[in-house]
Amino acid sequence: MIIQHKYCIIFMCFAILQIICAIQAFKSEKPIGRFTGILNLAIMTPIIANIVIIESKSPVLSYFGYYLSYIGMTMIMLALTFFTERYCMGVDENRAHTRPYFIHVMATVDIVQISLGPLFNHVINLEKTELDGRVFYRDLPRIGLTFHRIVDYVIYGAVLLIFIISIVRTTKLYRQKYIIIFITMILAGASQFAFIRSRIPIDRSIIVHGLFGLVVFYFSILYRPLRLLDAMLSYVVSDMNDAVFVFDNSNKCVWVNDQGYSLLDMDEHKLSRVTDRLFNKFTNITDKGEHWSENRVVDDRYYILEKKAVKTDNKNLDGTFLVIKDDTKRHKDIEREIYNSTHDILTGLYNMEHLYANVENIVHASDEVLNIIFINVKNFKLVKDTFGKDFADVVLIRIANWLKANIKNGVYGRLIGDTFGVCIPKKDFDEDLFLEEMGNFVVKNRNIEHKINIHIGVYEITDTEMDVSVMFDRAHLAITDIEENYKTVIRYYNDELRKTIMEEQRLATDLINAIDVDNIRPYLQPIADKDGKVVGAEALARWMHPDLGFLQPNRFIPVFEKNGMITDLDRHIWKDACRILARWKDTNPDMFISVNISPKDFYFVDVLEEITGLVKEYDIDPKKLRIEITETAMMTDSEEKMAIFNKLRKSGFIVEMDDFGSGYSSLNLLKDMPVDVLKLDMHFLSDENNKRSDTIIRNIINLSNELNIITLTEGVETEEQYYLLKEMGCSLFQGYYFAKPMTVEDFEASYP
Repeated sequence: MIIQHKYCIIFMCFAILQIICAIQAFKSEKPIGRFTGILNLAIMTPIIANIVIIESKSPVLSYFGYYLSYIGMTMIMLALTFFTERYCMGVDENRAHTRPYFIHVMATVDIVQISLGPLFNHVINLEKTELDGRVFYRDLPRIGLTFHRIVDYVIYGAVLLIFIISIVRTTKLYRQKYIIIFITMILAGASQFAFIRSRIPIDRSIIVHGLFGLVVFYFSILYRPLRLLDAMLSYVVSDMNDAVFVFDNSNKCVWVNDQGYSLLDMDEHKLSRVTDRLFNKFTNITDKGEHWSENRVVDDRYYILEKKAVKTDNKNLDGTFLVIKDDTKRHKDIEREIYNSTHDILTGLYNMEHLYANVENIVHASDEVLNIIFINVKNFKLVKDTFGKDFADVVLIRIANWLKANIKNGVYGRLIGDTFGVCIPKKDFDEDLFLEEMGNFVVKNRNIEHKINIHIGVYEITDTEMDVSVMFDRAHLAITDIEENYKTVIRYYNDELRKTIMEEQRLATDLINAIDVDNIRPYLQPIADKDGKVVGAEALARWMHPDLGFLQPNRFIPVFEKNGMITDLDRHIWKDACRILARWKDTNPDMFISVNISPKDFYFVDVLEEITGLVKEYDIDPKKLRIEITETAMMTDSEEKMAIFNKLRKSGFIVEMDDFGSGYSSLNLLKDMPVDVLKLDMHFLSDENNKRSDTIIRNIINLSNELNIITLTEGVETEEQYYLLKEMGCSLFQGYYFAKPMTVEDFEASYP
């Protein structure tokens, strides 16, 4: 076979390959596909032109082949320009490049002047020669061909420059493809240049051009940077927080990241030992199928295992990979959140909501008789104020620890503040244990030691359908009547207590209406001077209840003291007293009325403003409305209350201290107390040792007189007591010896 036929076959093969590549490129969904297809078709043009040249036996056909080849080369340059503009676009992040219109103009001019070559004969001449025994027409360049080559190499140089910039700017992942296309382009240009210089009859550079077309097709349509992707994926997997194990199709571990070695506690990264260590730590991971995921707990740690298979296109198993995620922190966080939502942070006991839920479950599931226990730390606020928050917290923690140690068959928790709740079978409730140990509950913390007073209320569950909160309320109610008891006691809720509580609630409900309809009214108990003359009275509340009848103060005063409604009652009596005094300005202008102020009044109203406002409203002399305050009330928040009473005295009111001697006041305090009248408690005179009682009374009266404080003794019941107190120097007297409390009408009739 002669050499022309050999090259013709080679060129035809490359032409067919260019057509196939062009068809595939046009079918591709990639945006670059269309430009790649055009470039492959353009490369096919000079290949076909050279086949014509090789097989031509006439100068006319050779002329056609050479002109088609030159136009084809310019078309390659033009198509390469469009391809490069699109292919290298991603390198310019700002898309700031401009289209190379000058190249389009140059290529168009070149194609036109080449096409006009047969008319003006300015492109080439043909030279007849022999090649392998056959006639061959070789081109001789003229000015038009020189211009053509200059244009092509200018465009070629511009394209090379763009690829150089792309190689520099692109990422490592894509630099490889730019370099290979660039090298192939250099080889094509160099081979073309070598052909021009050598004047070899057959243009062998066409082979390089064909290879260039294949390279462009591969890297623009088929290429995936698998090697670099593998390297990057390996780097990503190695840097994951999860352990990754890769196995072949025989379950042999072929790769593992650092986290995998760490999971297996392998300091030495020996791949041969990984499989055994992994299968020992996580059993049953090979016979669960190709794709599975599950949670495991190993050595008190939580893991998520996920295994996946890798298969080729023919569905043969290539291998598997196992990802193990240590999920312990998330599980611990969830457990902590659940614990915090159900437990008291300070004591570690159940909080109130979770305790109630557990008690409800126990009540409905148990056949045993159950006790609800309410534990209250008495005067906890005082402990906290005295010893500080840290010590108060220690008190609560010690009580919680006691419950943990002693409640074996029940549930318990912290309710609110200083209260705790327990649900325990009645048969397991050891009352003696509670009394003995909580009755001597001493808390020591650093240099502080203090005995804690605890009250315990017990409710035996009789109605399992009752709301749990009501059960604890009933246990709490059992200790409401021992608020002032400073011993640890246990009290049981019963029907009598329930009856009392219901009556208290009824009285509280009826109070406002009783005030509005004047069912609660002041009774006046006379106060006499040394001569036995009534000079005033004390206003005492009495209630004519429409259903319960006449109520003594001990039936309702303690109730209102406890629930805070005493203020409404006191304000009503104050107002009635002012009305009476306003009426007495004409009938009993020298009479005064004493009214009581409860310690709780200071927390709910401005006592000074309220009292002075009433005096102004009814236009009465402040001296006629005397203010009584108990000794124990004076002792709490003493500075603030002394300031209030000083202001009252400056406003013209007379301040009396009631029940002096019944509390724990010191006689030394009399010099600082802003009082005008001292009311003595007659319990001194009821002592069997009358001599000692007389001595105490006499000295208090003498001391009061020395301090210009008037003494008033209440509870005087006999003539003997009256004369004895009179002889001691007492100024005013009140008691059954003179008169019992009476209605305002009876008082006015008796002392007109």
